[in-house]
Amino acid sequence: MGPDHVVGAMVIDGSGRDPGNLGLTIQSGRITRLGASSAHGERLDTEGLTMTPGLNDAHAHLGLSSPIQPHFSFQISAAEIAADIFATVGATLDAGFTTVRDTDGIDDGVVTAIAKGTVRGPSVLSFGPVQCQIGGHGYYGAEWEPTELWSSHHIPDLCALSMMAGNADELRHNVREAFRRGASFPKLCVTGGVVGGHDRLTDTQFAIEEIAVAVQEAAAQNTYMTVHAHNNEGIRDARP
Repeated sequence: MGPDHVVGAMVIDGSGRDPGNLGLTIQSGRITRLGASSAHGERLDTEGLTMTPGLNDAHAHLGLSSPIQPHFSFQISAAEIAADIFATVGATLDAGFTTVRDTDGIDDGVVTAIAKGTVRGPSVLSFGPVQCQIGGHGYYGAEWEPTELWSSHHIPDLCALSMMAGNADELRHNVREAFRRGASFPKLCVTGGVVGGHDRLTDTQFAIEEIAVAVQEAAAQNTYMTVHAHNNEGIRDARP
């Protein structure tokens, strides 16, 4: 099958040069060169449109595509949760985002399904479940529910919102487990949040010594750590 040629659109190529009517050549679904030719292949007239490189979203929550409280109280089926996630990743790609950094929620199975082309979606960098202190931001279990039952809300290879740690050793274990499950980097909640289950924005979470453990584990994997932080105290605690 010959190449396709896109002509007529204003192209912003991301190089810093002024936009221009350059045209594109597409082969097997990929842009192979700037500029269209009159050679064989189909021509698509896109006059009046603007084309840009794919957008990057550095903070997404693909695994939270269903309403949060019903999702984590067994009121929505796994099939519906999966359908909501796959609809979101497809809509994200259609919106022009070709790379997404998922900062909480999806498990590695979703990332793999997209990478294989089984599901339409952008390239995804994921840290898997966020690391939380017991009862901190990222915990949505009922007040009467024992913390050790929280992981029963996870759907392996689809979504896992958070992992609970009560001390530095448990946090180290959880970060290593997240890496084992395909995480690209760890994330900690070091303050409360807006959409919280049992926390407030003014809360600080994890001691500095505990945060340091996660930083050590990230460095051991030659990657970085990111944090959820709203108030000044939490931000200062998480600084190198």
